[in-house]
Amino acid sequence: MAAPAQAEPRPGRTTTGPAPRGPGPRGNVVDYLFEHSAAPGLAGRAAHRLDGGDVSYRDLHARVCRAGNALKRLGLAPGDRVMMSLLDGPDFVAVFLGGMKMGAVTLPINTMLKPKDYLYYLNDSEAKAVVIDASLVTAIDAIKSELKTVRHILVAGPRVPGYASLDTALAAESPELETLPRDPDDMAFWLYSSGSTGDPKGVVHTHAHIYWATELFGLTMLRIAAGDVILCPPKMFFAYGLGNQVYFPIRAGATVVVNQGPITPKRIWELWLKHQPTIVMSVPTLFAAQAQIAEQELGRERVAEACKRLRFCVCGGEILPPALYQRWKDFTGTEILDAIGTTEMTHMFTFNRPGEAVPGSCGKIVDGYRYEILDDAGQPVPQGEIGNLHVMGPTAATAYWNKPDKTEQVMGRGGVLTGDKVFEDERGNIFLVGRSDDMLRVGAIWVSPAEVEGALATHPAVMECAVVGHPDENQMIKPKAFVVLRDPARAGEALAAEIKEHVRARLAHIKCPRWIEFVGELPKTATGKIQRFRLRG
Repeated sequence: MAAPAQAEPRPGRTTTGPAPRGPGPRGNVVDYLFEHSAAPGLAGRAAHRLDGGDVSYRDLHARVCRAGNALKRLGLAPGDRVMMSLLDGPDFVAVFLGGMKMGAVTLPINTMLKPKDYLYYLNDSEAKAVVIDASLVTAIDAIKSELKTVRHILVAGPRVPGYASLDTALAAESPELETLPRDPDDMAFWLYSSGSTGDPKGVVHTHAHIYWATELFGLTMLRIAAGDVILCPPKMFFAYGLGNQVYFPIRAGATVVVNQGPITPKRIWELWLKHQPTIVMSVPTLFAAQAQIAEQELGRERVAEACKRLRFCVCGGEILPPALYQRWKDFTGTEILDAIGTTEMTHMFTFNRPGEAVPGSCGKIVDGYRYEILDDAGQPVPQGEIGNLHVMGPTAATAYWNKPDKTEQVMGRGGVLTGDKVFEDERGNIFLVGRSDDMLRVGAIWVSPAEVEGALATHPAVMECAVVGHPDENQMIKPKAFVVLRDPARAGEALAAEIKEHVRARLAHIKCPRWIEFVGELPKTATGKIQRFRLRG
């Protein structure tokens, strides 16, 4: 699939960073990633630090090769899609990179979805194989008869009757696999991105995108090295967690502390205290919850011990409130460096440099990228005015799979029109103020108000509803629902709790409204469109 032409920005205010450094990508990116860490000098180092013990780079690379061989044995050919919904850890990396190594295209998917979501992703991608955690077998059972292209299902973890075991498949294969040569612009992996309207979109990424994200952000901005111990609670199936836990550390030979279970503030502090990471990558919601535990339960002495090797923290996914930045720095003595990244741009493209952080901003453009801030007509706005962020660089997605109209809308100028509303100050710091659509960023996950409203509307008591973002006690944005009832007399806490459970049974937990406010009517335009901006006040 050809990439859109990389158009030059229109005349006006455009910021250009230095050109990308390095020799440029060569062939299949898996060889680049393991070039140093699988070599004798680093192969014995811990790649993953798990509750059950360490996994060395030697063993991780062997598992990647076994996975590639297993997919070849199933009859997968170069370019075939392999969807994967796996817990963080060696199996995730093995399938993700093993598929690429033998020429397939791998598609990491959230492990917390509903059966209808998996059905859409599998059929839309035309996946030939799917590798899932054992906990998802029930979800796949519910949709097996409707799968159009899936020929093979492998299950990781405990063996499940009637399903092929990933462990068994890997054990039967060689720990060596010759890498299939790939052009840097060939498809390597997809990530699915939701939108405010329409179905989720398959974001197509190439081998070159991993290379440049690693070179420009992981190695140059974060300066990840073999001595680093990385703790990144966001899961590997997110673009944010994928770079931080998979391709950045593998190229550098760093160690990743892997949390295979649910993300809770206490669990992350447990890992933090035990492993004393040198870099922590997280999201504002979790930093806020951890700050509260640090202040109320751990105390300065234990936190100082946990942070004694910490170089800095990295933040993404949501706007980091300046008050939280200062609160964290005052208590821990370390900075949280905020940044912007998108699924379409592979990873981060702005960053607050260590020692130069500007609270409230998302930092400056990363070297190797360019950006414009445009009005709704596509013209650059003056410095200080709010506009739409358009980013160009060597990690920009080539297309949305089978969605040419959306591809043209977002990527038609070259680069990516991110959908973020921003402004910049006189020093080139970028400040994120919201979205050009109604999407919410909740705990680093995109939430579509329309999707939540659709689930709310299926409750028999609901006549009309609207969902907006609302700050919680830590100034983190969460969904809030305004509901017009068929019978206003039923309004009350009991019904609100019932409606929340109704939504939770249909959508991922994080999409459930934190608050439900019953109202007599919703504000609308003369044409009947709900005015969400009036509900945000």
